[in-house]
Amino acid sequence: MLLTAALTATAQNAAQLTEKGRNAEQMGLTDLAERHYRNALQADGGDTADEARTRLGILLEQKEYYPEAAALLAQSHRSEGQAHLALCLLQMHMPDSAAICAARAVELDTTSALAMTVMAYVETERDQHIKATSWANRALKANPKYARAENVMGYILYRKGNDNEAMRHFKKAIELDNTLADAYYNLSVIYCQRNSQESAIRMVKQGLQHHPNHIRLYTILAHAYRMKSDFPKALECYNRILTADSLHTPTLNRIGTLYCEQGHYDRAIAYHRRVLNIDPNNADAYKYIGKAYIEWGQLDKATQSFIRATKLCNTDPETYMFLAQLYGKQKKGEHKQQSAYKKAARLGDKEAQAWLVKKGLAW
Repeated sequence: MLLTAALTATAQNAAQLTEKGRNAEQMGLTDLAERHYRNALQADGGDTADEARTRLGILLEQKEYYPEAAALLAQSHRSEGQAHLALCLLQMHMPDSAAICAARAVELDTTSALAMTVMAYVETERDQHIKATSWANRALKANPKYARAENVMGYILYRKGNDNEAMRHFKKAIELDNTLADAYYNLSVIYCQRNSQESAIRMVKQGLQHHPNHIRLYTILAHAYRMKSDFPKALECYNRILTADSLHTPTLNRIGTLYCEQGHYDRAIAYHRRVLNIDPNNADAYKYIGKAYIEWGQLDKATQSFIRATKLCNTDPETYMFLAQLYGKQKKGEHKQQSAYKKAARLGDKEAQAWLVKKGLAW
């Protein structure tokens, strides 16, 4: 009797902590929400623990901590968890693994518009646009007013090069749900690509009214300011993120690249090394250190940094492209250059594929 009572109390505690986490998220207090979810997992509570794990994974995905988020979501038995796992894997350049998880999300809930939408994202990343459109339409059939489905339809069209139609769908998504951060972000990306930085800034600020601490919105806002060469305002955006999370490694890396653009290579590398102090296995930090060394003219150090990055993450085509180009400049041997191009090509890099075709080489 005592054991049963103790287990019940633990489950209730986990449920209460999870509910507190949800409430904190709704108030934009993501750090507090993260603490509640982690405490709920420690308390454990069966189904409640799975919910806390899923919520925490989604929260970490939003913070761009994709490997940790994926590790949590991989344990989720929920359709929602598997769908977001697929999104993390896409960000980690693992489209085939993402496809498996997205399919599992659909199997777990055949009526889930979210799962169908994620399938559309996966097929888009695999350049299967007809299949992607089919999944987006299925999501809209399941829920005709599902803003995420309109958003993914816009993303499909954007990937096909039809920016005007893409924008129409992004705007439709905002009409259906004016809190959908991804739609504000996507519209801002297109405005930036059209050199309409002021429109991008205006759009992001609309999104920030609903999400005052949204990391990706501040990131694209910083990008718009960088395009205007307004580095102080870009840095202000990054520091706003760091105010909420001083250890946010993606932002520290972006500050490093900002200094690299300005020619402050030593300062850039210092920021990337700060990332490595927090996360010694951060492949992006090594990649950006390599890029800074290229700009600095220290090609041997750049090569070593890129090699280290590939050992930590072998799914990023950009790193292999840098290596291939460096091997060509340093006359390191045609074999090494071809090997790097082949690895980039297998990961979908079009420039690498074109280089190999020109040489009459397969990959």
